[in-house]
Amino acid sequence: MIERGRISNIQAAMLAITSLTIIGHLILLTVVLRQSRQDGWIAAIIGTALGLIGIIAVVKLAQRFPGLTLIEILFIHFSWVGKIIGILYLIYFYIMVVLGVRLFVESYKLIMTETPMWAFVTIILLLTAFIVYSGLESLGRLNQIMLPVLVIIAIAVVFLTMGEKKDYSNLLPILGNGLQPVGLGALSVMGWFGEFVVLGMILPYVQQPKKLVKTGIWTALITLIFFLGPITGPVALFGPVEAAKMSFPTFSEVRYISAGEVINRFDAIAVLFWTVGLMIRISVFFYGLTLGLAQVFKLRTYQPLVIPMAWLIGVGSFLFAKNYSELNEFLFQSYVPLNIIMGAFIPVALSLTPVIIKKIRDKKKY
Repeated sequence: MIERGRISNIQAAMLAITSLTIIGHLILLTVVLRQSRQDGWIAAIIGTALGLIGIIAVVKLAQRFPGLTLIEILFIHFSWVGKIIGILYLIYFYIMVVLGVRLFVESYKLIMTETPMWAFVTIILLLTAFIVYSGLESLGRLNQIMLPVLVIIAIAVVFLTMGEKKDYSNLLPILGNGLQPVGLGALSVMGWFGEFVVLGMILPYVQQPKKLVKTGIWTALITLIFFLGPITGPVALFGPVEAAKMSFPTFSEVRYISAGEVINRFDAIAVLFWTVGLMIRISVFFYGLTLGLAQVFKLRTYQPLVIPMAWLIGVGSFLFAKNYSELNEFLFQSYVPLNIIMGAFIPVALSLTPVIIKKIRDKKKY
């Protein structure tokens, strides 16, 4: 095995929670609010239930082939079809890590408008390349320290915004626009949970693989809890129509916070939250990408690939979109379908294939 490190089930869950929560704030929140408006919280609950389909499929696949990552499973046990799908997953990991870097740039450009893009890209890639090079155990331990910090920040924001002019009647009427907007929002949330598939590169290295199903379910529930506040807060403060128009609703909400007449720049809290969260998320996909490539080329270690891939990720972040409008177009048109396919449809198909083949063989015997 290329990776000799081990992490606990809790550390694996925390990695998923950090990665999903931050992308929920930066991407999913905007998408769901535009689709479901005041019923976004309903879409989040239904979408989480749907997202469990992909999560459990990934977990069951890891349990069926213990000690093997998603890429190894595909290349070893699914013939040439598996190799093609494995290559598609590597491309998917690359797209997701490039997306994370570009979101890091866009979030910082909100407050540092004159700083060139290459400076932000260089900083985040130096940080994440070092984390990935240090190994899975270092990544797991770093996140174990940082996630509680993010939670404390989130709780502080919730308490600070409680005094603002929020009107929770803006969440009414329930299902006022019918079921279709809720259904669209639920599919977006399902696609969001599709990012859990990258844990297929990490699950073989957890200490208690038999408890992975329970770990996956708790991960989804905790992530949902962390998402309900951000999806209801902007609607209560700005109203469903205005909240749906915002690119970063959480950022706009936090800017309204003030503590007396002196402390009133709490938007830095949001940026700190995004910085730490994106650093972990980028590292997770970066790790999955380099480890997968090393396994495809049968290298002894993935570490020699870290620096070359960092360069390719940096280039990709510049070419990914010319501006935020093009990035937004990808988020609304391609992000959800891509994640549903890669994070739910394919894992379910891979999980069922061995079962179907076994049943067909059993019938032939008789």
